[in-house]
Amino acid sequence: MPDDNFDALDPDSKVARQLGVHPKSLPRWDARPELKFPKPLYINGRKYRRRGEISEFLRHAAVAHAQRPTKA
Repeated sequence: MPDDNFDALDPDSKVARQLGVHPKSLPRWDARPELKFPKPLYINGRKYRRRGEISEFLRHAAVAHAQRPTKA
């Protein structure tokens, strides 16, 4: 089911909480373009991310993880 709120914005604090990571992880992920983590939008000095882009990032990460070869 497509996300009806694709363009909805969530603050980085909420995104970090949803992903189960420390909020300081997100700027580190921003600095690593190979991760293809969604870029932040700055509003009044605060960082926000589009909800749909985070959903897509998680979907791609899950697929990549599932395709990873298992260790014997």
